[in-house]
Amino acid sequence: MANNEKNSTKNAQNAQGNQKKKNGKRNLVILILMFLLLICLFVVQCQLNKVKQQALEEQKLSELALRQQQILDSLRAEQAKADSLKALEEARIADSLRIADSIRTADSLANLPKVPAVNKDSIRAYRKFRRDSIARVNDSLARIERDRQDSLNKARFADSLRNSDKVPPTAEITPPAGRYYDPIKLKVKCDEIKCKTFVSIGDTLNPQDASKGIEYNKTGSVFFYATDSVGNRSAWEEAKYDMASDNICGKNAYPVPVGGKTVCVDAYEYPNQPDATPKDMVSQEEAARICKNEGKHLCTIEEWQAACRGKDGFKFSYGNGYKQSKCNTNTKAAKRSGRKTQCRSWYGMYDMNGNLWEWTASTSKQHPDKFLVAGGAWNTNNESSCSVSKFSFYPQNQYPSVGFRCCK
Repeated sequence: MANNEKNSTKNAQNAQGNQKKKNGKRNLVILILMFLLLICLFVVQCQLNKVKQQALEEQKLSELALRQQQILDSLRAEQAKADSLKALEEARIADSLRIADSIRTADSLANLPKVPAVNKDSIRAYRKFRRDSIARVNDSLARIERDRQDSLNKARFADSLRNSDKVPPTAEITPPAGRYYDPIKLKVKCDEIKCKTFVSIGDTLNPQDASKGIEYNKTGSVFFYATDSVGNRSAWEEAKYDMASDNICGKNAYPVPVGGKTVCVDAYEYPNQPDATPKDMVSQEEAARICKNEGKHLCTIEEWQAACRGKDGFKFSYGNGYKQSKCNTNTKAAKRSGRKTQCRSWYGMYDMNGNLWEWTASTSKQHPDKFLVAGGAWNTNNESSCSVSKFSFYPQNQYPSVGFRCCK
């Protein structure tokens, strides 16, 4: 009996516990459903707010477009009104002018025939027109006087320039003095904008205009000079030319006497083509191999310097004094071959001063394992003469400022 009561009590407790668990699960499900419902309501509210905001913006845009249209209509109406007033005013002025002309052509007021009365607006319009006409005439006279004064001031300024500028222009003949194998066209350039240039063949007795070019094909001297816009004149300068009959070296190479023999030296840095980009980043070994493959050899220092100095043994290819404008010696990069037309030696080699250092086949006497480079580069300024050379270059190394030319 006691056991039955205990079992009944235990079953009742279990049933009560199970009921509590069911109630807890039900409550949890209800809470979850309520949370999801709240989220849905929030999302719906957000969408409603967005739709409402869009509707408000569309309403504002519509109102703005309506106001703009109203403003445009008002402006058009004002413009039409202004045009009508302008037409009426022009017609009134025309009538006033016709009446005024009739008044001026009459002999006297007493003899005038009876005419319709002239209204005050017409008279005022005519008087205004007359005042404006007189003002325009006065303005024209004042403008003429100002122009006259400006002309006088310009003339005085030109006179002051003429009196203060005593420096003659610099003249430069193209192509420069040297040996050539084909007829050339002589032309004299000036370093100033408004400048006249002249050339005289053989002597200074027969100057002629040199701005358009003069055909030339003879051995001898050519004299030239220039005058600037204020009358300053440069002194006569002489350029000597040797027009040879035959080039034994072929295309883009010219003969140079070196130690009792004749050597054909390339006119340009490799690839030996006018207006071509000279080859840099090349080792001495590769340069020697390229020349050999073309049936030539890398120039020795003696051959290179003889070609650079010319028949007169100049310090630079163009003369004994350094001139920054002649060769590419004061820039930031190499130029295409032959672009600096004045940077030409007597025998016909271009860019031997500046542009690129050039490998030679000669080693340094102090450092037999190092080969000489000659002529300077684009940034060496006056340290780019025909005699300048360096020996701090290994034959297997490549440099962005070193190229080469070949001899034969």
